[in-house]
Amino acid sequence: MDYTTHPAKHTDTAPPDKTTTHTWGAFLKRARRSRGMSQRALARELGVSQARIAQIENGASTPQIDTMAAYITALGGELTLRADFHDHVTQTTWPEQHPTES
Repeated sequence: MDYTTHPAKHTDTAPPDKTTTHTWGAFLKRARRSRGMSQRALARELGVSQARIAQIENGASTPQIDTMAAYITALGGELTLRADFHDHVTQTTWPEQHPTES
């Protein structure tokens, strides 16, 4: 593998792609609005400022994965992160799925 051109190499140090950030923000904004939740109410639930919610939705900043998971969970969804290394795959879902006892 050529590590000098590998996409992950560039995303580690480069600022986030504004198109991708804006697309995620627009998706999250639509999801929030479709559930009838205001930015202020979501901010209270997440323990962040309303301005932070606006930044995320406008694509002005990229949230950390835990913030993204909390945002999506607060709207009743779940976030799944999958890493595929071709020889093995690992996956995490928020909120965490706890096995039921039988």
